[in-house]
Amino acid sequence: MTDLQQGPLDAAWVADKRISVDELGSAEGALWWLQSDSAHAGVTRLMRWTSATGARAATPLSLPVGGWLHAYGGGNHAVDAEGIWVVGAEDSKIHHLDQVSSHTRVPAAEDDYLYGDLHAVDGRLLAVRGKDDGDEIIEINPHDRSVRTLVRSPGSLAAPRLHGRALAYLEWDVDSMPWDISRLLLTEYHHDGELGPGKVLAGGPSESVVEPAWGPDGTLHFLSDRTGWWNLYRWNGEQPTALAPMPQDCASAPWEGGYQSYAFLPSGRMAMTIHHGLRSEVVVVERDGRITRPWPDLTSVKPYLATLGQQLAVIASTPVIAPAVLLADPVAGPEPIRLSSNPSRPSPPVCPPQLQTLERGGQQIHYLLHMPQAVHAPRLPQQPKAPGPVPVPLLVRAHPGPTDDVPQRLDWTVQFFTSRGFAVADVAYRGSTGLGRAFRQALHGHWGSYDVQDCADVADYLVANATARAGAVFLTGASAGGYTALQAACRAESPFTAVTATSAIIDPARWATTAPRFQRPHATILAGPAGAVRAEEIRLPVLLIHGTADAIAPVQEARDLAAALHERDASHQALFLDGVGHYLSAPESLRRALEAEADFYSRFTDARMT
Repeated sequence: MTDLQQGPLDAAWVADKRISVDELGSAEGALWWLQSDSAHAGVTRLMRWTSATGARAATPLSLPVGGWLHAYGGGNHAVDAEGIWVVGAEDSKIHHLDQVSSHTRVPAAEDDYLYGDLHAVDGRLLAVRGKDDGDEIIEINPHDRSVRTLVRSPGSLAAPRLHGRALAYLEWDVDSMPWDISRLLLTEYHHDGELGPGKVLAGGPSESVVEPAWGPDGTLHFLSDRTGWWNLYRWNGEQPTALAPMPQDCASAPWEGGYQSYAFLPSGRMAMTIHHGLRSEVVVVERDGRITRPWPDLTSVKPYLATLGQQLAVIASTPVIAPAVLLADPVAGPEPIRLSSNPSRPSPPVCPPQLQTLERGGQQIHYLLHMPQAVHAPRLPQQPKAPGPVPVPLLVRAHPGPTDDVPQRLDWTVQFFTSRGFAVADVAYRGSTGLGRAFRQALHGHWGSYDVQDCADVADYLVANATARAGAVFLTGASAGGYTALQAACRAESPFTAVTATSAIIDPARWATTAPRFQRPHATILAGPAGAVRAEEIRLPVLLIHGTADAIAPVQEARDLAAALHERDASHQALFLDGVGHYLSAPESLRRALEAEADFYSRFTDARMT
């Protein structure tokens, strides 16, 4: 297939195109990142790149990388002269590969901890490990593999960063989420025993601090939303000093460890990310505070910036180019060169989405509108001009999280549906990130209400202006977005025809007790009057898709709901994927889910679905 006009994209082709690139860093004269793709059975490997060797795998397929500390993992690799440290995906333990490729698990003995947030510094490895009764920051001696606990907390710890005798780290309480309330602490490092209590430098009940890092001059930097926006600060020894303050977020919600949304460039410059609503880009902060934009065409930048000599590496994309590792000189160099790529077949052309804003009751709701390819096709001179727009089926997508965002990047799942004649609307409903602290917290106490209303308002508007076809409007969501979709199906008046809920949270109150420790407060903070989804309240046909090995949203709740719905009405469907977890990342799982969703919608529209 070389052109979308030749027909709809095949689900297996779309699943094969998926490539994940994350956790970019720089160490030992090379760039390193995690990558998974269908060519290697979806196994996540650590990649190493130098100008001399190009990109090569640094870990074997037999050691998949990626732990689940704090449920979502992160900080899964560190590299120094002693070798490579990674967190294994099968056990969430630390593994060490030395320069002759011998492989050792550290600690060797079995324990109940999950590991992550690795940081190699001064000939030692720092890491965070956690279990249900709290977290520890530990130090591992690479020579004798001994483990020493540096800091303990009944809450959560993250981002240990050592410089000389100063250890900085983050902490948040057991009833908080790090994007709401967190603290940056500093304590004196010594070589024996546990360290003393840390001094709080920033953070508190109305402030989230993320991503501490020591600059080349030994100055501590971090990002804080004390003004309502995550901005960059420097600790001057007595108080924080803002660098390039602005009414934009310069960080992402810390779902994973190891984020680094800024990097130190030569000559005192700094690079960082800036979020403009649904767009994120790389900027350079000059020594005098001026901001330059080296690559204005990039529209989505992941929170991993790394320097290699004079050059800056990022993971970035556009609406028509998939995420990849890019490298260039951000001050004087050309456009970035692409270091990673998907080895599968060439891609068909893609039309970029339209960024739309809906005003309702003084509230702005932003969304990306992807129109089907046929709508964008040029009209031939001999063709008569259409009298007006022809409404098309619409798929509204509620992102997961719900503390997440809507990135402007190429998504082949979207293209799967636009190639079938659908418009797709990605809605940044209240609670989304990238729009400031107040918008991010607007969903507190209103989950299942405000998010549903925002998605419904977008659908209503697109039907009213003849973009969408009434009676062929669908809502889909995964995880927390699945809860949004199910609650929308319970509304008496709804623009939606049917909904799909993938890996859905069904009962927030129960989820607060069954979710991993990291996320239990999230359910309590968000919970509103909508409550649990009950089969007897659902008014629209529902497709449930759920993995049987889901450790975040228990599958039994989905099974119970599916059985109750089927008893009431045969219009409901369910697909349970054996051995699949919360994310449908494996190509076969994604293929089956896409085919099930397309088949489900085909019952309600005459659009070509297969």
